[in-house]
Amino acid sequence: MKSPEIRKELSELTLHKRGIRLNLQLPTIESEDEIQIRGADEVLQRLQALATVCTYPQHATDSSSAALSKQEQTLLDGNLDDASTLQLQQSSRHALCFLMWAAGLENNAGMPDQHSGKPDLQKITTADDARTLHLRSKTDLLDWADLLYRFHWAVRHAHLQNRPVPGRLDAIAVEAWHRAANWMICYEDEADWDLVSTETAG
Repeated sequence: MKSPEIRKELSELTLHKRGIRLNLQLPTIESEDEIQIRGADEVLQRLQALATVCTYPQHATDSSSAALSKQEQTLLDGNLDDASTLQLQQSSRHALCFLMWAAGLENNAGMPDQHSGKPDLQKITTADDARTLHLRSKTDLLDWADLLYRFHWAVRHAHLQNRPVPGRLDAIAVEAWHRAANWMICYEDEADWDLVSTETAG
């Protein structure tokens, strides 16, 4: 089992290698003993909800599901403006890429950069049973949660300083992956996708 301190050091090394500003004051995150991960049924429902959002308006008739968040339901009801629709769909595509890796539908996570946001939706269509998912371990998920926490701080800091997004990252992708990782580890016991925290305070 990897300690939170070692995990923090490894994340900081990754940032350093990518030329991303470090905030050494950011704390460690939870350990394996302190978290639970989502069950396969819940993960499959979230994958399907995100895929529906990504393919809107093609699936607008499939517009009622308990797995949809309030914002997603608003989109499918046709009540989001164009800008909000575009933003939600972009975020959902990026989140899907991370969650497909977390669910074992992709072998490699990649990085939250300009190459993210291109999920293979066919893999979700064929994964119609939660038993086909192979969820990643707490260790793997926490490694990403920690790294994304630090990536997200650096992205927000660059924005506040009116500087470009660092390390070839994509700001929308980083926030979407951070949300997805925190959702997977049940961060703050928040089950509502719209309300999952992506805070980066120290």
